[in-house]
Amino acid sequence: MLRRLLAPHQSSSSPSKRIDLQPQAVADVKRDDGSGKWLATGPQPRLALIPEHGHYFSGWVLLSGKLHRRGVDFTALLFAELADGQCLEYHIPVSLKGTVLQLIHLERGVTRLEFQPMSGIGGFELAGLHIQKVSPVGRFVRQALRVRHIFVTKPRARRQKIGLHWHTPLLDLKKSYQLANRLRGHYPRLSYSQWLEEVDGLTPEDRRHIVKDLATWQARPRFWVVLFAGIADVDRLGATLKSLQTQLFANIAVLAIVPDHELAELRTALGATDRLTVQSLANLQSAGLAGASMPVAEDWLMAIPPGTVLAEHAVYWFAKAALRDRACRILYSDHDYLDADGRRVDPEFKPDWSPELLRSSNYLNSALAVRCDLAAAISSARIEDAPAALAQLIARTGVHDCLLRAAERLSWVAVQHLPAVLLHLPMDARVQPAATEETLLRPVADHLRRLGINAEVTPSAHGFCRVRYLLPTDPPRVSIIIPTRDGLQHLLPCVESVLSRSSYPNFEVLIVDNQSTDPETLSYLAELRERPQIRVLPYPRPFNFSAINNFAAVAASGNALCLLNNDTEVITRDWLEEMMGHLLQPAVGVVGAKLYFADGRVQHAGDTVGPGGCAHHLHSFLEHDAPGYCGRAVQAQDLSAVTGACLLTWKDLYQNLGGLDAANLPVAFNDVDYCLRVREAKRRVIWTPYAELYHHESVSRGKDATAESVQRARQEVRFMRKRWQHLLHHDPYYNPNLSYEHPDFSLSHAPAVAKPWLR
Repeated sequence: MLRRLLAPHQSSSSPSKRIDLQPQAVADVKRDDGSGKWLATGPQPRLALIPEHGHYFSGWVLLSGKLHRRGVDFTALLFAELADGQCLEYHIPVSLKGTVLQLIHLERGVTRLEFQPMSGIGGFELAGLHIQKVSPVGRFVRQALRVRHIFVTKPRARRQKIGLHWHTPLLDLKKSYQLANRLRGHYPRLSYSQWLEEVDGLTPEDRRHIVKDLATWQARPRFWVVLFAGIADVDRLGATLKSLQTQLFANIAVLAIVPDHELAELRTALGATDRLTVQSLANLQSAGLAGASMPVAEDWLMAIPPGTVLAEHAVYWFAKAALRDRACRILYSDHDYLDADGRRVDPEFKPDWSPELLRSSNYLNSALAVRCDLAAAISSARIEDAPAALAQLIARTGVHDCLLRAAERLSWVAVQHLPAVLLHLPMDARVQPAATEETLLRPVADHLRRLGINAEVTPSAHGFCRVRYLLPTDPPRVSIIIPTRDGLQHLLPCVESVLSRSSYPNFEVLIVDNQSTDPETLSYLAELRERPQIRVLPYPRPFNFSAINNFAAVAASGNALCLLNNDTEVITRDWLEEMMGHLLQPAVGVVGAKLYFADGRVQHAGDTVGPGGCAHHLHSFLEHDAPGYCGRAVQAQDLSAVTGACLLTWKDLYQNLGGLDAANLPVAFNDVDYCLRVREAKRRVIWTPYAELYHHESVSRGKDATAESVQRARQEVRFMRKRWQHLLHHDPYYNPNLSYEHPDFSLSHAPAVAKPWLR
């Protein structure tokens, strides 16, 4: 009905009711060599929008056009300068397909419009930008359609997070339209202070629900909070203790570990009670917790630095998770930091449990709780001595070492991530990326030695820990599969880089020729047939990327398969050693590499599933050596998927799982689908930043432009959304507090986090 109302409104618009806008560079932007594309060269690229008739409309108008961008921050803004000197700012949401279609109200007296298509450096294409007058009926229809689309496509919980309930459009359609824009593709980013104001914190209703929930608990696990402090930390300890006293769930015992010579003074200053024990480390070692209520296996331990402030519902959330899953042994939450003025800054929204990331750095920091029986096991103590024993172990070796010891005893199901900022750490508790022998390298090396893993541990260029898994004397044979059709300008540098820059001793190259006709390409393929390390396999059927790789896998002689696009080039000589080292680790089924555009910016640092609508690369267009979000662009880690442009897997696993899905995913998403099936089979997917290649991103195949290819692409997206719908709303390695409209690690306007007191 709404669309029928809109159609006559659109068709009735005359040229006088539409003004085309011509973009002209103002700042931080320039044309890209006459190609019709633009380059953003600075932090705030600006274009003046020049009207074709020398004037602008006033009142309600529809801003329309197409905007495609390549960069990191897709915040788009429109600025309207008025005759009286005012400048009005409008947020312009852009759909994931690049459609600009936004209602705005222009005041009378607009003398100039300027457009900021994105923030930061990158590239963009802007086409068909214009404004047209909108009648009251047309405005109503467009607002209703936008709101309806969000109701149809977004989960109810996410709509309600931003205040868009079923009755909101009936009461205030204009407000509903503004709210719906927050969930439309690329919407301007929230600062952390804005996010805290809009999203974080408890309402009085939340508190009532928590109290009501607590009244139903039959078991009430106790939490032992361990604090290391000195007399200089008295004020900071006071802030921590105050936050513990205001917890909504208060079954807490506090153990303050202090220097021997300050014990008496600190006991006086802190006023020890039956819930607060102040003890020196020496006394703990000799007497333990004599006189205190003894811990039991189901108790939990938290070791936090002085000055840490806990959210009022922090211990409740930890306890709720512990009761819901009795198999859990480690709980950890997201956290932020407190600046010198006590303001919350620099949030760290973490992925779910990643053993590989933990070997790179202590990404959990101190925002965690360990169950007493696990603490006793890793510290070789009795249950009743677990708090004291864990305190001694942390004092001696550090939190990271304790976590690594715990990881050696746990399966992934015994670790749970609470996706909420429950702890606010002092700024000096930040885990600094400075890998030293004592702080990072030795704990990781000891951890690997205890597991019997042959590896070298060195500091990375960014100060994290790099683990090189050493290969056996006779490493597995790798079959590198390179599909191609003509495109010699890409195939030749790809093949030659593999042959000349790869130090791995045992590999073959299978080039699958999908009906090449170019004489120069055919001549090069004939030459390659004479090389002993290469086989050229004809594939005389229509292009189907999945089928081509499956065909080659059958002919492969290697134990492992490396899927490699013909538009890649090897950078690091030990790329295969790096990837194979990971693949040889227990339960690993797939390993992916770090890929760059030709200009050196990051093209692929792993894939996320769900954010952006289906599956997208992480950290795309990041500068070459930039660490990325929480350093994750430069650390090896577990992920949901990696790109098939460079993917290493076991041949038997590949064939047992049916290879790539040639029936449903002939071109796109077949790599992501394969990775998800690998994870479904309880195998891990690892991404490493130390295997580096250039990738010219499908330049040999080009973009899907024909009606047939567009239809095929839509079918592939539909298949993925249906097949993996249970995963698309929560990628375990992409935090639900981050944007699911675009996978750029920006903060979500509607976090997909379920409140445990409402479940």
